[in-house]
Amino acid sequence: MKSWRNHWPALWLLLILVLVAMVRIRLLSMPLERDEGEYAYVGQLMLEGEPPYKLVYTMKMPGIYAAYALIMALFGQSSAGIRLGFMLVNFGAIVLLYLVGRRFLDRAGAVAACAAYALLSLSPRVQGFNAHSTHFVVLAALGAILVLLRAQERGSLAGFFWSGALFGVAFLMKQPGGAFAFFGGALLLWTALRRRPPDWKTHGPRLAVYAAGVTVPILLTGLILWRAGVWDKFWWWTVTYARVHATALPWADGVSRLAGYFAHLFWDGLFWALALAGLCCVLMGKGGADEKFFFLSWLLFSFAAVCPTLQFTSHYFELMLPVVALLAARAFTPAAAWLANQPLALARAAPWLLFGLAWAAVACSHRDLFLASGPAEAAGLIDPANNFEVYPIIADYLRRQSPPPAKLAIFGSEPELLFYAHRRSVTGYIYMYDLVQNQPFRQRMDNEMTSEVELGRPDYVVFVNLVFSWLPYPPDSFQTFETWMLNYTASQYDPCGVVTFLPNRYFWGADCLRHVPVGHRFVVIYQRHRPASLDAHLPKSAP
Repeated sequence: MKSWRNHWPALWLLLILVLVAMVRIRLLSMPLERDEGEYAYVGQLMLEGEPPYKLVYTMKMPGIYAAYALIMALFGQSSAGIRLGFMLVNFGAIVLLYLVGRRFLDRAGAVAACAAYALLSLSPRVQGFNAHSTHFVVLAALGAILVLLRAQERGSLAGFFWSGALFGVAFLMKQPGGAFAFFGGALLLWTALRRRPPDWKTHGPRLAVYAAGVTVPILLTGLILWRAGVWDKFWWWTVTYARVHATALPWADGVSRLAGYFAHLFWDGLFWALALAGLCCVLMGKGGADEKFFFLSWLLFSFAAVCPTLQFTSHYFELMLPVVALLAARAFTPAAAWLANQPLALARAAPWLLFGLAWAAVACSHRDLFLASGPAEAAGLIDPANNFEVYPIIADYLRRQSPPPAKLAIFGSEPELLFYAHRRSVTGYIYMYDLVQNQPFRQRMDNEMTSEVELGRPDYVVFVNLVFSWLPYPPDSFQTFETWMLNYTASQYDPCGVVTFLPNRYFWGADCLRHVPVGHRFVVIYQRHRPASLDAHLPKSAP
């Protein structure tokens, strides 16, 4: 009995991991979405010896590409291999959350927080089956928080350095991860200023070592990129242009998007409501100023990490889930403490049974995704408007029809197609959004992309006529590109494949000429050296 009392949290934690594995393993082969396709394609290039930003132009930070390259080196270059590595990242975050939670909650509360986070991080409300960079930020940030708390307990300068280094890694995974480095700095400043007068002889070196830890991985990464000859492109895309992109959305639109996200939480909103109750328990409870500052500042900096572009895309909210899960569990600790001395075991367990009912209600709301859907169906449930399931089939056709050195041009924002086909793009523009949106560098980008395509002479061109693959703004901004594309393909290419959506149908070779697509949802594949007699078969529909 005593052994059970000592080890039951580990057994519950193991059960949580097993349940997560049962759901995730079912869907390992789920098609990649766009961001995953980008990370996988750049990671694939890195495994072939090409540095990031050389052949791909992107605003993303290099850490996520390195993480994908490592995952694919270990588990293979497939969607299943990527999702297997991602599952281990999710496992790591769950375990780290338990260790962080034990600093503020009892064992039952920490286990409950892990159960809440595991479920929320699976949810389609944060695209939880997609291996987004936000999950990698969370893993690094939780490790950094744990190391920082331990360093404060022990006064270890090495601990402060390694905590800062992990926060630096969080930033390298995605720019908003830098908000957590400020959170760590705020905790150190709070600790220093709590004393009267502040003991800067003790806390000054801690802050300096911590700042050095944050800086070192960033500087090392910059040095590696400089040695690889891609520093200028890295800086332009991740700093200069990223700043333009981040300020493109008006504040009013951002507020509307934020309200829209919370309006569509459905059953997941139960945990967010519990988190609000938990925050009230923290602020009004007897936990002390340190606990109040820790949770309040973590919540504020997590929200700050979601806000930079005001896009409020659903997977950005993954960055808030650890503190939301801890606060949701914290909402039950006052009742659990009040009932702790009750002679009846059922009374003592009542708060956590209630928590379990809330957990079960949220889990049941996703039962179709978790238990019934296959990989392709799951992709449709998570993102029904994008038809990501067609691209592995298109890529398989391209791979069978072309030798490995063949190159592609994708007119659409579908980098996952390049990864599946294991073929390189002739242009670094793997996203089309910036080419058809009203931003100051648009003309420069248009000219650069069209020049790279014309000089690169791709063996195959893929045109994706799907609004979410372009998002033109204003809507007529696509017309200039469409004119160039139609002239370019008409002069040098044959249509060799057509894919239509709703339902998905595939036509290859001569058969595609009898199925000229109409409407706004289709894909056309072109092969170089098309006879002039086939001009009439070119589709003319804009997304």
